[in-house]
Amino acid sequence: MGLFDRYFYGKAGQGDYTVEQMPTTRKQLFFTTLKVRLSSMVGLNLLHFLWMIPLFIWLYIAMNSAILYLTPEDAVKLPNAPEAMVEAYNTYTEATANYDAIVNAQKYLDENNAKLADIQNNIQTLLAGGEVTRQVAVIEGGDATTEKVTLEQLRQEESDLLAVISENENNLAKAGDEELLKTLRTIVSENVNTFNLYSRQLLNGNILTSLLIMIPLIALCAVGRPGMVYVLRNWARDEHSFVWQDYKQAIKENWKQALGIGILNGLSFLLVFVAYVTYGQMAENSWFFNIPQALMVVLLGLWWMANELIFPMIVTYDMRFRDIIKNSVIIALARLPWAFLILLGSVALPLVILWFIPMPFSILVFILIYALFALAFKGFIEASFANSCFDRYLNPRIDGAVVGKGLYKPEEEADTEEDIAAEAKPDRYWEHNTK
Repeated sequence: MGLFDRYFYGKAGQGDYTVEQMPTTRKQLFFTTLKVRLSSMVGLNLLHFLWMIPLFIWLYIAMNSAILYLTPEDAVKLPNAPEAMVEAYNTYTEATANYDAIVNAQKYLDENNAKLADIQNNIQTLLAGGEVTRQVAVIEGGDATTEKVTLEQLRQEESDLLAVISENENNLAKAGDEELLKTLRTIVSENVNTFNLYSRQLLNGNILTSLLIMIPLIALCAVGRPGMVYVLRNWARDEHSFVWQDYKQAIKENWKQALGIGILNGLSFLLVFVAYVTYGQMAENSWFFNIPQALMVVLLGLWWMANELIFPMIVTYDMRFRDIIKNSVIIALARLPWAFLILLGSVALPLVILWFIPMPFSILVFILIYALFALAFKGFIEASFANSCFDRYLNPRIDGAVVGKGLYKPEEEADTEEDIAAEAKPDRYWEHNTK
């Protein structure tokens, strides 16, 4: 019982904060509240992860399916692989082998002649009454053992190797035929392009299907997000929160707006992917279309930077749906460097996991990290960032709104020039009410 008491109520015998210890800056407030709430974030993270289980299951299935399109050997075995794609693969594989055999004919001939000399020496040893043994594996990859080699085996190996050497000599004679080599290079290039075209179409179709299925799954995750964001917002302000009760209440009050944002989040990936592929195909004929292609990526990044503020704004203010989006985008642009750094950190973690850990283990590690801690920690950073943005751009323009919750400000401290300027703004500079 003592362990649970310390978990929920803290360790007994610790004194209250003195005035000197109270946080006076955003940085101090962040690390102070993070230290206090760190262990509680694990429970909150597990609670919110329940909403995300269907999405993570689908991501695991979709990524394992997409991997099959990345290697030519696996792609041609897919049930939906077009005949033209399979034929192109077989043709360029054969042409590549022929080209390699001709270009490297001398090297292969020297290697096989050396092998032939060893076989013929072993044959002479057996004819002289000696014994020839070689090491073989009992099971492939297992421990090796020795076995006797018979004369019939060596004669067969000699015959097979002589046929290969004859082929090497024929290929060596073709090495000076530049017209033949040019023809083989053309065959390889044309069939590689054909294969890549069909393979890319199959992969794009697979990704498109996956993104369509992800829309309702992302929307489901968004429905539960106000609960986590509300609790984290309070913690980031150094305010108390009854986790389960506040979590449920925040979802009940904000699920409609959250669902709308979730649908837009899912559509953002789908629409940007379609536009990116379309402009990419058009850019093959004109470089100009690289500009809108890059713009799609920038817009996607901007939307997800705005997401860092959208959900904290939903649980904090009573705004219309369009005003939430408009204000979040404007503030994200105003605080672009910080918003971008938070987004970069969110993207960097999955990429590092996928880069350094082989599939499919990387997906399992990714799911484990996000199930235990990453979602709440990322949300806490975003909540702290949102609180600072709201204090700068929104709260000074709302009658009765408290600025700097969680921060210690001496009574005699005068308003800053920024606060005075903010109060001079028109009343409807931001259309909203606090909740």
